[in-house]
Amino acid sequence: MVELRDVSYRAGSTLILQDVSVRFRAGRFNVILGPNGAGKSTLLRLATGLAKPTHGQVLYDDRPLDAFDASELARMRAVLSQHVDLAFPLPTIDVAMMGRYPHYNRVPTSHDRDIVRRALEMVGMREKAQQPYPTLSGGEQQKVQLARVLAQIWNYDEPPPGASRPHRFLFLDEPTSSLDVHYQIHLLDVAKSLLDFDCTVVAILHDLNVALEYGGHFVLLERGRIALEAESPDAIGQADLERIFQVRARRLDDNGRAFWRFGL
Repeated sequence: MVELRDVSYRAGSTLILQDVSVRFRAGRFNVILGPNGAGKSTLLRLATGLAKPTHGQVLYDDRPLDAFDASELARMRAVLSQHVDLAFPLPTIDVAMMGRYPHYNRVPTSHDRDIVRRALEMVGMREKAQQPYPTLSGGEQQKVQLARVLAQIWNYDEPPPGASRPHRFLFLDEPTSSLDVHYQIHLLDVAKSLLDFDCTVVAILHDLNVALEYGGHFVLLERGRIALEAESPDAIGQADLERIFQVRARRLDDNGRAFWRFGL
C-alpha cells in the first residue's frame, strides 16, 4: 500500500497540494481524477518519490519513502509518463532494456534479456525489437515505454519455493492522452493484468468513463485537496462531478452499465 499522510507541496509561493492524506489500495487499480491544475501530477510525483513534499510523509507498506535507496525503489516501482523523448536512435529492445538497469550491474543476464523479450511480446512490439525507436509511431513508442516499465517491475514469474512474490507498484501519469482507442484499451488492459501478480496500479486518467471502467478505487482532487474518495463508480454522484469539473453531468445506462455524458 502507498500512503500519503498530511502531505503538502509548495512551489515558490504557490501552494499546489494542501494537507492531502490518502491510501492507494494494495492490489487495486487506483485512479486519480480532477480538472486541470488540481494537483494530480504533483500528487503522483510525490507518491513515486520523484518530488519531496514540503510537509508530510509518504510511505510504502508503512515504511517511509525516504528510507529506500534509489536502486531499491527502482526495483519495486515504475512510472509511465505521457511522453518520453530520447536523443539517440536506440533500437527498441535497448529502450525496453532500460527497465532492467536496476536489476544488474554491468551486463544484463540471460534472465534480464528474456524478461525484456517477453515484455515486448506482451505489448505487441517484439517484431520491431531492432527498429530504431524514433522511427516508431507515437502509439508504438508508448507501447515500448510500457514494455520498459513492465520489465522494470516484472512480477509474472512464479517465486522460488518457499518465497513469496514481491509486491510491485506501477504509476501511470496520463498514459493514454495521445493514444487512439485501440492503444488506450490495450495499454490499460496490460496494466490491469498486473493486479493478478501482486502489483498495485495508480493512474491519472482524464476520461471519466474509461476511469470508471478500469478503476477499483477513485481519488478526486479539487484545487490541491481531496474532494472525494470512492471505492466504486456508484459512489461518485452527479453533484460531485458537476461541482469538481464545472460541467453538467448526466448518468446514462447501457445494458446495465452506467456511463456519463457531459456538457457545459
